Amino acid sequence: MSGHPPNEPENNEPGTTTGPDPGHANTPSGDGAGSAGRKARILIVEDEAWDAELAQRLLTSAGLGFTAVVVATKAPFVEQLAAFRPDVILSDYHLPGFSGEAALEIAQEQCPEVPFIFWSGVLGDEAAVALIKQGATDYVLKDRPARLPSVIGRAIAEAEQRARLAHLDDQLREAQRLASLGHLGAAEQAMSLTRQLLATARREVSTAETPY
Repeated sequence: MSGHPPNEPENNEPGTTTGPDPGHANTPSGDGAGSAGRKARILIVEDEAWDAELAQRLLTSAGLGFTAVVVATKAPFVEQLAAFRPDVILSDYHLPGFSGEAALEIAQEQCPEVPFIFWSGVLGDEAAVALIKQGATDYVLKDRPARLPSVIGRAIAEAEQRARLAHLDDQLREAQRLASLGHLGAAEQAMSLTRQLLATARREVSTAETPY
């Protein structure tokens, strides 16, 4: 957590970039287009307004299109997991009456497919490794914030790739089922889907081998 206060006075009107209110969620938006022509939904778990704003400025400067909701406590976090349906979660580690580790545990139970990234100023290497083992996707130190846009962009891209693979796999199984019943069109579709799965899997391997 950063100790720097924001320069602007607090404003709790919807759609403005303000500090997180423990009982409310704020919904500022980044500029530009996200992947596949839509903005990424980022749920930020942070109690310091300055740090929440810094994260959003970094993402905007990097050209990542996004919509962000900022929360600081458990109740609004759980509420926004269902209401906002984030593409990625960015969480501080230490929070008043809450913690990033607790947020990770909740996210793993409710939406394990959503990437969870820690954004912390006090996270040591051993703690970071332990959190990765618990299901966290990655972590970025607040005193080395330059990695944040690439880490979030890559996490979202990999999640989308996994979702595409799962969708193609479901289609392939259905086509194979119909082909086994003698549907020639389904057999041709199964072959096409197999080629798509292989191509998508190759792209996934290539992405995984690309350094940050």
